[in-house]
Amino acid sequence: MKKYLLNATAIVSVAMPMALASTPASAEGEVTLFHRSAAESARTPRMAMWNHCADQLDITIVENFSPPDQYEVQLPVQLSSSTPPDIYALWAGGRAQFQAETGVIRSLNDVWPSFKDNFPAGIQATSTEPDGNVYVVPTTFQPNVFWYNKAIFAEHGIEPPATWEEFISAADTLKAAGVTPFVLGASSGWEPLFWFDYMILRVAGSDFRNGLMAGTESYLDPKVIEAMEKWGGLIEAGYFVDGYSSMGWREMATRVMSGEAAMEIMGPWTAGNFISSGWEPGVDFGTFNFPNINADIPDAVEGAVEGWAASGAGENTENALKMLACISEREPQEKFAIQAQRPSTNVDISVSIYEPESIQPTIQSFYDMLDAPFHQNLELATHPAVTEVAKREFPRFLVFPDQYMDVLERLEARRLETFGG
Repeated sequence: MKKYLLNATAIVSVAMPMALASTPASAEGEVTLFHRSAAESARTPRMAMWNHCADQLDITIVENFSPPDQYEVQLPVQLSSSTPPDIYALWAGGRAQFQAETGVIRSLNDVWPSFKDNFPAGIQATSTEPDGNVYVVPTTFQPNVFWYNKAIFAEHGIEPPATWEEFISAADTLKAAGVTPFVLGASSGWEPLFWFDYMILRVAGSDFRNGLMAGTESYLDPKVIEAMEKWGGLIEAGYFVDGYSSMGWREMATRVMSGEAAMEIMGPWTAGNFISSGWEPGVDFGTFNFPNINADIPDAVEGAVEGWAASGAGENTENALKMLACISEREPQEKFAIQAQRPSTNVDISVSIYEPESIQPTIQSFYDMLDAPFHQNLELATHPAVTEVAKREFPRFLVFPDQYMDVLERLEARRLETFGG
């Protein structure tokens, strides 16, 4: 039997979390849940996972949710209230660690060893914060990769590039034929962060990038400058579609489908745009990882790991820990993955659950990437104060690539302000 309640008032306002009235539940055998999946298409798969565990453990869920664009504002309010949620949605990464510094998140170190092997090694590593603690139980991962128009590549005799030299050669070939190689929007500010992350990972490596996100490495380091100069060179060469500020991820996908651009960096969600427009995975579009720049630096993947945390300050922490352990298991994660069609973090999930069948090799390639270090993207990996500057400055860099040192100096100033010297 489904055991959850929608809590609080029946009216949704701009400032308040979304909620619906219901009969109050007993505090015994209960857990409160707060999340950002207001749309039914996002909420239903997540609640299928949670409902499975609620039934299994005989725990009633009191659910409360906020529209995604208000969640980051509402979450601190909820956590600082006299009745904080027992469980709440959160991305693993630096943001979780910084929440820990304010005392509004519970370390899961005492329970993590009992279920961590439900996840691949790459997900386990991503879920462990720089301070050595685990705060988030992961449920889905989303690697950011290149998505390309296979017809354009085939027409111009291009294979997915594995090295920087092949990458530049492909871009030159496309540009000479009148095809813009890349499309990159910046309407939300986060889109360019994927490019910056990969440039740093390929020029400076995983350890340096970890330090940069943790505030122990400088944005004025020669390796960061080199990465920005290489990226700026692509922009100045005319390899990107104009109109950065007017495009978001949906418009980027449209440019690739129309042939205005040959490829883009984006997460798995963009596949839905392609498929709903009639494109067949593996026939009309394909994927490849960001090419290697320095042969001495091992590959790494950038993206996002979504999960759930415990406040530790709610009234039902013991129930919350039982529920978090439960959602690490195959069956509840499979219920989520089938409905959401997002890559699940559980190690025993089969790619055969993903549709259409032609997308399964792409999903398998995502799982294969977990053999390499998996990094949260900049927005999730570093302090929100630094992210704020990055989401403002990198879109400006796309228009004025010669001002890259100004961008880095502003990021460095915020790093010093946030983390100290």
